[in-house]
Amino acid sequence: MLALAVAFFVVRPVSTPGPALRDFESYYAAGRAWSQGDDPYSRAIWRTERTIPGVVATRDELLPFVGPPFGLPLWAGFARLDYGAATFVWGLVLALAFAALAFGSLRLGGGRIGAFELVAVLAVAAGFGPLTSGLALGQVAIVACAASVLTLFALTRGAFAASGAALVAVLQPNVGIALAGRFGGRRSWIAFALTGAVALGGSTIALGGLAGLAHYSDVVRSHGVAENGIAIQTTTEAVLRAFGADAFWAVVTYALIALLLLILLALQFMCARYGPVERFALACAVLPLVIPFAHEHDFTIAFFPAILTARRSSPRLWPFAAIGALLIGVDWLGLAQRPSGLAATFFLTVAAALGLWLLANVPLRAALWPLSVPLAVIAFGSAAAGHVLPIWPDALPLDFHVPASASAATVWALEQHLSGLGALDPMWGVLRLLPLLGCAVVWAAASRALVQTAEPTA
Repeated sequence: MLALAVAFFVVRPVSTPGPALRDFESYYAAGRAWSQGDDPYSRAIWRTERTIPGVVATRDELLPFVGPPFGLPLWAGFARLDYGAATFVWGLVLALAFAALAFGSLRLGGGRIGAFELVAVLAVAAGFGPLTSGLALGQVAIVACAASVLTLFALTRGAFAASGAALVAVLQPNVGIALAGRFGGRRSWIAFALTGAVALGGSTIALGGLAGLAHYSDVVRSHGVAENGIAIQTTTEAVLRAFGADAFWAVVTYALIALLLLILLALQFMCARYGPVERFALACAVLPLVIPFAHEHDFTIAFFPAILTARRSSPRLWPFAAIGALLIGVDWLGLAQRPSGLAATFFLTVAAALGLWLLANVPLRAALWPLSVPLAVIAFGSAAAGHVLPIWPDALPLDFHVPASASAATVWALEQHLSGLGALDPMWGVLRLLPLLGCAVVWAAASRALVQTAEPTA
C-alpha cells in the first residue's frame, strides 16, 4: 500500500492533454452518429468528436470506431447524455468492472480469502499496466475482460444469465473470444449459441441488413491494414517488423507461431487433466500470442490466468508464474512514451510483486525473484528514454488536415505515420516483446499449476 501511495501521489507523471477517457470519445461519437442515421464507421463521427472538451477541433485528429455493430444501441444511449455526464456513468461502469475482475479472479483461484488476500489482489490489479491504462483510456476491453470472468460465475446460474455476460464480453471480440476455452457441457453450448445469435442478429438489424455487415467487414479489414506494424500494435508480427523483418516473412512467421500455439492449446483442451475454468485460463494466457490485433489494454485478459496460477502454483513454480505475470503487467511501451513515468512504474511493479507474494503460500525468500522485475523496469526504462515514442495526437501538426474523400481508416493511418508511430525502432520492439514473453511464461506455469481432475461441466 505504501508503494501504491508513492506511485499514485508522489511520483505520478504529468497527465497528457486530451479529453477524459480518451478512447470512450469514439464510442460516444459513434453512438450519436448511428442515432442520427449516419455511418458510425465513417468520418461522420468527427462532427461529434471535435466538440468534445479537450479535442483540438482545428486539426483532424479522428479517433475511429471499429466496435461490433450490436453495441451501437448501447453507445447511442450514452450519447443522449452530455459528454461529462456520459464519462461519469462510464467511469462507474469501469470501476465495477475493475472490482469484478480483481475479486472474481481471486474467488476462482480458490484457497483462503481474507483481508490480506483482498488487499493483495487490489495491489496486483492497481499495478497491472494493461488494466490501469485501459481504465485511464475508458477502454471497453476492461469491461469485456471482467464480463468474461463473470460469465464463468453466470454459467452456474443458467444459460440465459451466462449469455448476457458473454454478450458484454464480446463487445471487445479479440478478448471475448477467450470464452471459447470454456466450452463444454450443454449449458455452455446453449449460452454461447444464444450469444452468437443475439450478436449477429443485433448487428444485422443495427446496420440495416447483410450489406451493412459486409461494409463492417471491410471496415475491420481496412483498420487492420491501417495499423499494420505500427508501434501501438503489440503482436508477434509487429515485434518482428520492429526488428527489421520483411513484412511478408513477419506475417508468415506470426501465422506459423500462432498455428503451433493453437494446436498445443487444442491438445490441452482435449486433456482430461484440465477443468473448464482451467481451460479458460489457459486460453486467456495464450490469446495475446495468437490474435492478429492487440493493443496494450487487451493484455488485461491475462490478469485472470496470472492470479489463478499464482494462487495454485507450488513454491518452486510460483516465482516463474509471478515473473510472467509482472512481465505482462508492466507498461513497458509507456516507458518510451512517458519517460517521466519510470519511478511510478517501478513502485507499481513493486506493489504488484508483493501482492502476488501475499496471494501465494510461499516463503518470503521466494519473493526476491519476482522483485527482479522492478529492477528490469529501471534498466529498460533508462534505455527507452533514448527512444522516445510519440504520443498521438499531440505529435500531429496543428494544421493537420486530410482530403474530405479519405476514409476513416485512411485518416487513421496518416495520423499514426505522421505522428511517428509507424517508425520501426528495435527498442520499441523489445519493449513489446516483454509482455508477450510474460504470456508464454504464465501459460507454461499454468500448464503445470492448473492440472487437476476435471470438474463436472454444466
